[in-house]
Amino acid sequence: MIRPAICIALICAVTGVLFGADIVRANTDDEQGDKARITVGAIESKDDNCSSSVAAAFGEMLSTALANTNRFILYAGEGATAQGAEILITGAVTKFETDAGGGWGGMKKKALGKAGVETEEAEIRLDIELVDVRTKKVIKAKEVKAKSTSWGADIDGVSWVEGVALSGGLVEYSNQPMEDAIRTALAEAVKVVSKEIPDEYYRYTGNEPTEAVQGAGSEAAPATAGAAAMVGDAAEDMTLYTKYDFVPGDKVVFYDDMKNEEEGEFPYRWNLDRGVFEVVRLGKDYWVMCTDAGSIRPKIQEGPLPEKYTVEVDIYDNGPEFSGHYFHLCWVGADGRDVAKLELHASKNTSLVVQGETKATKALPEGLTKGVHTMLVMATQRSIKCYINTVRVANVPKVEGFNPVGFRLSMDPWNQKGNPMLVRGFRYAEGGKTMREQLDEDGKIVTHGILFDPDSHTIKGESIKTLKEIGRLLEDDPDVRLSIEGHTDSDGSDDHNMSLSQNRADSVRRYLISTFGVSADRLEAKGWGETSPIDRNDSPEGKANNRRVELVKL
Repeated sequence: MIRPAICIALICAVTGVLFGADIVRANTDDEQGDKARITVGAIESKDDNCSSSVAAAFGEMLSTALANTNRFILYAGEGATAQGAEILITGAVTKFETDAGGGWGGMKKKALGKAGVETEEAEIRLDIELVDVRTKKVIKAKEVKAKSTSWGADIDGVSWVEGVALSGGLVEYSNQPMEDAIRTALAEAVKVVSKEIPDEYYRYTGNEPTEAVQGAGSEAAPATAGAAAMVGDAAEDMTLYTKYDFVPGDKVVFYDDMKNEEEGEFPYRWNLDRGVFEVVRLGKDYWVMCTDAGSIRPKIQEGPLPEKYTVEVDIYDNGPEFSGHYFHLCWVGADGRDVAKLELHASKNTSLVVQGETKATKALPEGLTKGVHTMLVMATQRSIKCYINTVRVANVPKVEGFNPVGFRLSMDPWNQKGNPMLVRGFRYAEGGKTMREQLDEDGKIVTHGILFDPDSHTIKGESIKTLKEIGRLLEDDPDVRLSIEGHTDSDGSDDHNMSLSQNRADSVRRYLISTFGVSADRLEAKGWGETSPIDRNDSPEGKANNRRVELVKL
């Protein structure tokens, strides 16, 4: 029996601005248990101004945006053949103009930088249909038109679009009017898909086995999924992370989640050395903005650092049109002076200086694009490794006499309109036992290295090192069986957290089975929600510690 599926063709051209457009958010946040099983198929180009890679990139971004709504269970595969999916989403780009006002309409690649554009307009249209694949009947054809004519604000209330990175051929339009049009079209497309899929397809929690998938009004079909279908939406594409070996520490000592901050005030979890800093809001997120050179120090009790620890801090880069700021992540000695610093200058150049001596320098392969980036440190008894995003920029052996007691952020901004200097999310965590040691001594592995975006069960690419270690452990010990158990903090409803933790545990299980060839009967999956905390849920650090995955020996 062929599963019924719906083929959705989208026509999407967006009126109003991406950031600040009049967008009504679909009812998605509290609809747990009402999910539809979907797959995103090919998006074609029917406009000479749009290359096939650009059209394909729309499909990739649409898939991510739909996953972010938490209304859908996404499956990998080609069209209706994606195992488990009942709904297929396809479409065609019918209009793609980088300057809808004329003059630059034929540009396929980046053409709207500093060179000056008289009319800042961009327009996109996508063709979309809804088809029941089993009956071949077109259920719905929909056209949405829009144009983007103003730039610089943020999407209000459309969180599933804000975090979606430009993909494939669309990267060419980063930091241009077309980027805003792309994101607005994406938000409108998600609304259309959510609204036009018939109600009877919204009937899954995400906890059912694939074999239980049935079309609306049809009998169950047997499951014959291959590896790609098994992975489905379990994990991001990890191709770019194959050399990434950062693993966050096990116990969070300090984490500034920027909650309970007030705009215009000094960040209350930091001490001021000098300079001018204040809390600002960019979209839905709070940031610390530096407007005059200076430094701040997290409110951490000073003392010798652990033998193993990690530090992470997010920065915001405003893209190649602006001068890159000077960010310094510094280690502080007992006398209050800097004893080392990881430097990022001009969005590209990095160095690690220890006790006044430059130990490593590296230019990033490409300058930072517009958006959020991360500076990371992983220290052990033997070395200090530093990263910008996934690029390792330093690997320095332990330096004798290097005994820091704390950290500070030193910042020196360029004074340019529209180029704020922003940081957030400082996270300092202590390392611990190896996975083998945990399993042998404690009977379970507790890891914070399997990462997910908020309210998502898709494993982030930065998790690859942790997943490889688990896969290697399973390969080395073919007799071991594990229960993969997801845990959340106390934010959100009990039912939502239980469902989210189960979906995350399922994702890890599917990834390990498909990637490392682990027999399915060696792995179980269980979600505990917020019911088994290992720390208090009354602080950012406690909540961060509670958000974890455990692998319990069976």
